[in-house]
Amino acid sequence: MYKISVPVMNANVTRCGREKVLKQLKRFNAERVILALDKYETNGEKRRQVMKDLRENCAYFKANGFETGAWVWTFWLENNKSFTNMRSLNGAEIKEFMCPSDKNFVEFASGYIRDIAETGVDIIQFDDDFRYGFLSDSPACLCDKHIAEICRLTGDELTREEIRKYILTGGKNKYRDAYLKANGDALRAFAAEMRKAVDSVNPEIRLGACACLTSWDIDGTNAAELAKILAGKTRPFVRLIGAPYWAAEKNWGNRLEDVIELERMESSWTKTGDIEILAEGDAFPRPRTRCPASYLEGFDTAVRAAGCTDGILKYGIDYFSNTDYETGYAAFHERNKELYCGIDRLFGGKTCCGVRVYETAAVNKDINIENMFFSKAARTLAYNSVPTVYEGQGVCGIVFDENARHLPAEAFENGLIIDIAAAEILMSRGIDVGIEKIGEPLTDGVCERFRNDDNYILTDGAQIYDVRLKNGALILSDTETSHGIIPMSFRYENGNGNRFLILNVNTRSDRDNVLKHYARSRQYAENVQWLSGTKLPAYAYGNPELYVLCKKDNNTMTVGLWNFFADTALSPTVELDKEYSDISFLNCSGELCGDKVRLCDIPPYGFAAFEVRY
Repeated sequence: MYKISVPVMNANVTRCGREKVLKQLKRFNAERVILALDKYETNGEKRRQVMKDLRENCAYFKANGFETGAWVWTFWLENNKSFTNMRSLNGAEIKEFMCPSDKNFVEFASGYIRDIAETGVDIIQFDDDFRYGFLSDSPACLCDKHIAEICRLTGDELTREEIRKYILTGGKNKYRDAYLKANGDALRAFAAEMRKAVDSVNPEIRLGACACLTSWDIDGTNAAELAKILAGKTRPFVRLIGAPYWAAEKNWGNRLEDVIELERMESSWTKTGDIEILAEGDAFPRPRTRCPASYLEGFDTAVRAAGCTDGILKYGIDYFSNTDYETGYAAFHERNKELYCGIDRLFGGKTCCGVRVYETAAVNKDINIENMFFSKAARTLAYNSVPTVYEGQGVCGIVFDENARHLPAEAFENGLIIDIAAAEILMSRGIDVGIEKIGEPLTDGVCERFRNDDNYILTDGAQIYDVRLKNGALILSDTETSHGIIPMSFRYENGNGNRFLILNVNTRSDRDNVLKHYARSRQYAENVQWLSGTKLPAYAYGNPELYVLCKKDNNTMTVGLWNFFADTALSPTVELDKEYSDISFLNCSGELCGDKVRLCDIPPYGFAAFEVRY
């Protein structure tokens, strides 16, 4: 059952009136309300007032049938002079955030969490700062306590600058390993102490945290591990990272389909035991003038259809304005209630199908890069209307960059789409990908020429390499450079029967426009069948950011299409993997023509779905 949790500011509930908040919560069909407390309050009188308000608000919402929780920042403490602040790898003091290696701070936080537990809440959640990364100018923490621990673990006396160099450059090394262990140990110990504080009041209270960008790797632990420590004897839970407002603000270059793929990716990493997984349905800073409701609804419906979470933390009530000021999020949720039921009916009980995206959580211990959280492989498929999966083998696989170091043997069975960095890694493992030599990088190619139709697509200075191919490699596209005509994409089958579609592109670069256009989209669709002998389950050509999700059971397939582009998708044609005999539609109309479906227009941020049967 897809559970809806809604966060509200504890202080705003008191200011605006509980009855008004209750009215809005009911519009969302919420089962759980999370009361956000903001940062730690060090003033004794103010702290007592926070807890008094929380106790009264908690009692009110529980009396009205809601599971009720509290939400508090983890390490954020302003105007602190008592505890150790985190420090970035560059040595900068992160003034607002305390380091969990400081036992005095851990004792302070334990007391605060104990006070929260005593208010009668059912659940306590730590906010987005249960981490070291992205709090300053570089990852953290290299405070004096962390440096001392790293030196103890390695047996060497090192300066901050020496440790920083080992962390950020070169391959795997014992100093980076020690840094990751020191980070992880401090977070694990902090989590255990917080659990102990809650247990001293009521061991039935659930305790969890929000995952963050660095929660999967460079923090030295992962969100699933921390969830289990925080949970104690209760069911673990975690809220994933990746929100609709990222698309509104283009944070880290993310589009709406990208954050949906991130949630699906994280979910595949989190399914270790019975962990409740919540999507981050955040429309920060929440008036629709800043983040439209269409972004939140598109995200919610896609995550619901994918079935990758147990529910959503849906930030539909403004944190600061009057509760009846921005009611648009609730209005759109109400309007979509029948649509939610239709999605549950068509997508429920089916398994996602498409191209398997191979993404590994813990890669930074082995490589020379600070963060690889955002999947370029997923981005290129999602933008180009190619459906994806994150478990199993898929109709074929795709792997970019350092993720190639972690490929399982079965990944090669259905063929792989790879970039030049993955190709180089596979070559170092003795795998023949059709390349004799990888030469120097080039950026002076202006256009990529696709040989099948002699079409030219601007490359905008994308970084490629002067490669020499083996006999048997079939060049699919090329570009003219100062070094002559250079292949930009080609396919190859080696002596073991392994098939590859290779993109001669450095996907680590921010210039990913070479991965997002109609010609690349068609290239993927056509070569999937060559790679594996199996067609894509569904594919729609010629509509930017028309996000496609497919799910199957024994005799039916459901296809969802979300138009996350500003233009209407004009009568899109969906190509299917085979001929089907019958079709039903959700939120659209259309016509089944054998192995194709012709749909009605899909407006900007609109959604359409259909189910076909053999």
